[in-house]
Amino acid sequence: MKTMKSILIALLSIITLQVTIAQASYSETLASLQELTEVLDENRKASDIILSYVEDYRNDRFAAEPILFGIEVPDQGKWTVQVTGKKKGDTWEVLLTDGLPQKPTFVYNIEFETLQAIDQGIINALTAQGKAFAGDYTPMSVQNMDGFEPTAEADAKINPFSFHFWTRGFPEIIPFGEGTTRRAHGSNFTVFYYETGIRTAWYRIMPEERVRDDAREQAAPFPMIVVAIKGTTEGEVDGQRVSISEGNTIFIPANVMHKWWNETDEAAEAVLIMFGKGA
Repeated sequence: MKTMKSILIALLSIITLQVTIAQASYSETLASLQELTEVLDENRKASDIILSYVEDYRNDRFAAEPILFGIEVPDQGKWTVQVTGKKKGDTWEVLLTDGLPQKPTFVYNIEFETLQAIDQGIINALTAQGKAFAGDYTPMSVQNMDGFEPTAEADAKINPFSFHFWTRGFPEIIPFGEGTTRRAHGSNFTVFYYETGIRTAWYRIMPEERVRDDAREQAAPFPMIVVAIKGTTEGEVDGQRVSISEGNTIFIPANVMHKWWNETDEAAEAVLIMFGKGA
């Protein structure tokens, strides 16, 4: 009886060992596949990435509105995207061809590394285009072709279009956090959404950083609300000293001078909501 019990225990031990080895091999295989996928993602061509956004936009309800634009990725290629506004079965017609548009329109100029970052969800397109002053460098920009002079209405549509075209899926999700930002106005930011009358963004102000310290950017022609979600930030609004901390909001009227700085040892975070005429 003891001998039979010993044999059974030995058999169970062998089976357990084999299962453990199989699980380890399976885990190693999964890890290898994941690493390979990451390498393949990093090595995707610009044309493949752009095509993926075109295919995704065919399922977007905003593709019902026709628009023509170009995309240029230096040293990678140039393309034309035409959103016809025509329904094709359950999707919308969005055409992708090589070369810039024959008809003058606007063109996205995107550095390849930035296109990869947008593709991988590291940064969104509006953040890649964000800047404090018109002449500031951005790794993604919207440029007008010679002969293209958009109306104010057409120009105002580009920001929301950029959001919808360069954000995959529905509902559209915008990640934000330490690794999703660029710098402008003196700190790190992630743009959420821009369209006429509303601009929203998240800011992360590190210790000793100063926001809107340049007098040229201290007054905006529209009101704004700052929602503090972490830490404490010191500021000056219309010459009056103010402190705003987590759980508080502050309203800043249009054309009022304001600036901010972090005197603590920890990062402060806030959501900025700009709205009204001129926003």
